[in-house]
Amino acid sequence: MANLQHIRRRIKSVKNIQKITNAMDMIARSRFNAAREALLSNIPYVAKTKEIMRRVMSQMRGQEFEHPFLKTRDELIAEQQNADGKFLFIVIASDKGLAGSFSSNVFKEAHDTIEYDGTPSETGSLDDDGDDENFHKKNFDALNAVKPIANRTQKQQRQMSATGGMARASARGGGGQSGANLQVAREYHDADYIDGIELITVGRKATTHFKQRGYNIIKSYHGISERPQYKYAKEISDLVMERYASGEIIDVTLIYTRFKSAISCSPDDVTLLPLITDDFAQTGDTLKEEYIYEPDVVSILDKFLPRRIATRIYGAMLHSAASELSSRMNAMSNATDNAQELVGRLNLFYNKVRQAGITNEINEIVGGANALE
Repeated sequence: MANLQHIRRRIKSVKNIQKITNAMDMIARSRFNAAREALLSNIPYVAKTKEIMRRVMSQMRGQEFEHPFLKTRDELIAEQQNADGKFLFIVIASDKGLAGSFSSNVFKEAHDTIEYDGTPSETGSLDDDGDDENFHKKNFDALNAVKPIANRTQKQQRQMSATGGMARASARGGGGQSGANLQVAREYHDADYIDGIELITVGRKATTHFKQRGYNIIKSYHGISERPQYKYAKEISDLVMERYASGEIIDVTLIYTRFKSAISCSPDDVTLLPLITDDFAQTGDTLKEEYIYEPDVVSILDKFLPRRIATRIYGAMLHSAASELSSRMNAMSNATDNAQELVGRLNLFYNKVRQAGITNEINEIVGGANALE
């Protein structure tokens, strides 16, 4: 029979956890309102910068000009296939846990974007003693099971060409066997892709996750995931533009969580640099008005592009902050409800055990009395 004291301790422990989760839920709700207001206030500004960019690019159509951040699609493919630069990824996650699957979803999206999503029919793994005789063969076959060329995007084909020609075939789980597969890949000299990748991380979770997997993190920001500030976005954009202009990197991708509603958010990735002029040319066809720019369009574009890039990074940080807080709010609310349900079950079990103990004592008394007669 269960010990009543043990059950009482369990009930007390669950109630204490319930108090903590309830407090975290209330804190997340209060911070979520502020994060959502900041995001909603920033959305019109981001939309206006996008509109300005379209108008400027439509005004420059037909003119001959060169800008390090602007490429046509054909120029981009030709340049990145022959370039020696690296690919830079900006990953925005959380500083703290207890937010459900918020961070893990970002990491899955990051691994799918960086390493591609392969579906090998059979992948090997090291045994406990590391002595699997088929380990090398299985993993080498897995390296060749990457997504077929027909299923890759243009960016993935450029990245694969620029980083060595062979990327790891990761399972859908988001790169859990990254260390073992990377070891085999380097042994066969077919997957040095990780040497062509650089990361900027926002949030301790992102820094810890990618550092443990051997990625080169050139800059990390901690303590700002819930309360992002524009100065950090500006600092990141300055670093990115400096390295891109120098040719050290040839592509910049931003990976974050897009906020949709208090109960819905999804990971997303966007290309920050270079900007494809073909895309702006297509959207500029619907713009009828023509503006007169002073001193000239190129000078305005040169001043405007850094602000546009910093604005996109800051907007992604606001999206991520609202998504993190909403995820934590939902997770803590569910945890509080589950704790309440568990306390009810434990109370019921406690009463059953107590009643059974009382019944046994009564039976013993009645049996003793009958024995004396």
